[in-house]
Amino acid sequence: MKEEWMDKEVLCIFDTRQIQRFMFRSNSYLDTLGGNDMLDDFLEKAIEYAVTHIDPPLAEDEYDLSREADIDRVPYFVSDRVKFQIFVCAAGNAMAIVRTGALCQKIIRKISRYYLDHAYSLNLTAAVTEKTDDLAVDMFNLYENLDAIKASSDILDPRETLPVVMREVRTGDPVTDFDKENGDYVSKASILRRKKAGERKLLYGMNELPGTKWYDGRKYVAVIHSDGNNMGLIIGKIQRSTPNYEEGIITRRRIDKNIKAIYTGVMKKTLKELEDYYVSRGGKREEFVHEFMVFHQAGDDINCMCSADLAFPYLGFLYKNLEGSTFWDEGGIRAPMYMCSGIAFVPPEDSFHAAYLLAEECCGSAKKMAKSEEHLRDGYAGNWVDFQICENAAKAQHLDLLRERVFFTDEQISLLLRPYCFDKEESEQPYSWENLCKRVQALRELDIDADDMEKMRLSYSVGRNVFARWVRIMKKKGIDLVENCGKPLFMADSETHKAVWFDAAELLSFFGRGGAEQENKDRLQNTGGQQA
Repeated sequence: MKEEWMDKEVLCIFDTRQIQRFMFRSNSYLDTLGGNDMLDDFLEKAIEYAVTHIDPPLAEDEYDLSREADIDRVPYFVSDRVKFQIFVCAAGNAMAIVRTGALCQKIIRKISRYYLDHAYSLNLTAAVTEKTDDLAVDMFNLYENLDAIKASSDILDPRETLPVVMREVRTGDPVTDFDKENGDYVSKASILRRKKAGERKLLYGMNELPGTKWYDGRKYVAVIHSDGNNMGLIIGKIQRSTPNYEEGIITRRRIDKNIKAIYTGVMKKTLKELEDYYVSRGGKREEFVHEFMVFHQAGDDINCMCSADLAFPYLGFLYKNLEGSTFWDEGGIRAPMYMCSGIAFVPPEDSFHAAYLLAEECCGSAKKMAKSEEHLRDGYAGNWVDFQICENAAKAQHLDLLRERVFFTDEQISLLLRPYCFDKEESEQPYSWENLCKRVQALRELDIDADDMEKMRLSYSVGRNVFARWVRIMKKKGIDLVENCGKPLFMADSETHKAVWFDAAELLSFFGRGGAEQENKDRLQNTGGQQA
């Protein structure tokens, strides 16, 4: 804190650092869920603790932690008695206005203490700037200060004990207790995470999902990560259009409220439609909760896991319900809602930790495509999805390298058309979601057995000549791939040739199947004859 700011009004930001590291330091599924849950309202609780435990503590009428959007005035600008005013607080970040830098410094120290006591290995970075009458300039200065601090500060990694003590196997943290329920020695951070996970009404892991059989005879489940696009870009544009601090606070709160309401409504409708779909395909309604689980949702960040054959039906419903949504349409600024998704298809016994990170990488690949110049929609990144099927997610973390090594033939033909676009504006393109669905359906209508379909997938990966031989063999059997499915079998873009039907062949077992009777028959086969 600069000395000259100690008796001046300041704008401050609290930023939770190393969130991914905190959630995934342990590859334990239980610890990861607990870490996710802890972060839902952790910073909010830390701020409330800080303002009531500084010396002297603030009285109830001296601070305002409300995030109410439907107001005409903000308390800080109505009464000089209010010394601390929350601007916004969500997803591990918060902003506030404080009457003096000295008071702000006290609060920062108390929040840091709360992080140490209640999360052990979670880190906080705080930045401050002097408040002026120009909100846009102050926010620019604030984020510039935050970036400088994050670039130069160390990550706190408390140990508490001598180096000779026992270390937790998964994390290397010092052991402080024994978890009788799970039968292992654990660190303080793991104790906190597991305690939080235990508060869930429903808690089950990937290995409890029924799964869906693939070509290799193994069952697979899906871990899905979806993340909104353009939020920072659009919110910054809206904030810069507000005339003053008070209006800026109300506007930002309205934005957050709108985003939350839209995603809550979209997910509620999506899950209802997915459940109805599941039941119409022979599943029991009461069992749906064990087939599909939303394990974390915060704003535009949605994370799920499910049996593999529910992943694409879910995304189909999700993007249909999100279509046309806007969280802002005022003052000449229209804010459409777009998001990208990544799916990791893995065996249920695989590491949840690795599967989630792979899903994130797939989402990042989808975002990269969505943000490319040729795919922007009115300057915004649209709706895209990428996926990866992998028997060991830990071996697929460097997605680009994996695909370059495994999914390029000797003739330098890419086997992948993915990522795929959900936007109707791209519906005629080979990489559209609509065309992927058509290819899967076309392959299904060929009515060939799983062995021949697997040969198609594998021959595609060898090269043009081997694939052409498979096409000729199938034609002799009375199945003409070109006649039934249409050209092209390969396509060229500006950079490389691509196999058009490989993705569809890979996904054949994982796509929603048409017809309730056949769906139920297939599902019983995929679950070993047990009704889901």
